[in-house]
Amino acid sequence: METQNNTGLLSRIMRAQNHQLCPECGGKMTESERTCESGTIFVWFRCSDKNCNGQWLQKMPRQQPGYSVNVV
Repeated sequence: METQNNTGLLSRIMRAQNHQLCPECGGKMTESERTCESGTIFVWFRCSDKNCNGQWLQKMPRQQPGYSVNVV
């Protein structure tokens, strides 16, 4: 049972991180806030579904060679 729970949690995390989809309901996440601290960018995403409180905070280096940030 624990393995199944971990697999479900991992898939929700991957969905949020890689596709900006809500880890709670699978809806589209929208960027709500962005800040830069000590060379790191923090992007806060919130679920666009008004009935869901899903959120996701993504941390990324300010500049990463060969990597571009897509703004949602």
